[in-house]
Amino acid sequence: MPNRWYLGNDIVDLTDSRHPGKAGDHRFLQRVFSPREREDIRAAPNPDRALWIRWAGKEAAFKTVSKALGAPPTFVHPTFQVTVFAEPRNEADPPVTRFGQVAFRSFALPLRVETVGTSLHAVTWMPDPGHDVPPFLWGYEEVAGPDPNWKEVLESRFSRTEWDCVSHRHSALARLAARSSLASSLQVDERELEIGCGPGKPGRRIPKVLLRGEELPVDLTLSHHGRLLAWAHLIPPEVSDGIWSQLKGR
Repeated sequence: MPNRWYLGNDIVDLTDSRHPGKAGDHRFLQRVFSPREREDIRAAPNPDRALWIRWAGKEAAFKTVSKALGAPPTFVHPTFQVTVFAEPRNEADPPVTRFGQVAFRSFALPLRVETVGTSLHAVTWMPDPGHDVPPFLWGYEEVAGPDPNWKEVLESRFSRTEWDCVSHRHSALARLAARSSLASSLQVDERELEIGCGPGKPGRRIPKVLLRGEELPVDLTLSHHGRLLAWAHLIPPEVSDGIWSQLKGR
């Protein structure tokens, strides 16, 4: 298994007031989707749902490609072309999982999209011949209403390294949720973990996981939209084994 699958993810809050009827916005469709994608959206049983599945796939793939290239490419949405392999016959019993692919330049990225109620979560990764779907963990949370004092409330829960990576409230909350999940998976004290970031523009910086100040080869991706935030992470077995060896040696 490679150290890096280059996970990318995107969460869509389907209760956002701007979402219903978007499949009828022809200017938006022309700007964001390729001709084939537009045909697939129009032919889908639920065109709005089909649109946001493809939107989320593009956003997730952009994160995967940014990691693989070492820097974000110019994000021209129609150049990230999403194919959904099959639509489920019945969406009445969530969660509903779809699989597909996102093509960009020489990349052909596997895509997994899960719909739970009014949330839609997409994950992409670099393909590996020996594995269909990497063993990543993911989760999402609903965020409470606006808090004008969020900086004063949250800053004390971060190290300086982490706080420098926070661009807004949802960014902070997504990091806290992911850090808690990682601490549980690694079975370490959450206070020993940090979620830092690489260089770049706020909101586009690639997250990094640090344990006691040392970066781990753990793949992490974060997303937020509307009232929702989400994360996905993959911990290579050798990382978990190494941490356990260190703990036993204390």
